[in-house]
Amino acid sequence: MHATHFAGTALLALVALPAVHAQESDPHPPARFQPPVRLMAGDGFLGAKRLYPSPALHDVDGDGRADVVIADLPGRPTVAYALADERLTFGPEEPLLATDGEKLDFNNW
Repeated sequence: MHATHFAGTALLALVALPAVHAQESDPHPPARFQPPVRLMAGDGFLGAKRLYPSPALHDVDGDGRADVVIADLPGRPTVAYALADERLTFGPEEPLLATDGEKLDFNNW
């Protein structure tokens, strides 16, 4: 996962590395990356308008699918849960909650 800033918004893209089959002539062929894919969370871009977003993949809800957790400089983590129907499709970002149901807030100031 890679985050890049453009005019105050964040661009989150997942870069996938294809499977490389060993060749007898060259046991270490050069790696080739697939084009980046800009991830969506619901109807919007994942991590948009966040100050220094830091994405990570983690199965938050224990359903076996990797969700995207995003923290930012002010310390407000959110999660976009993976949807069951498609690969790399996520629901809208929502606040990450503690076990007591309260929003997590890591005040960095």
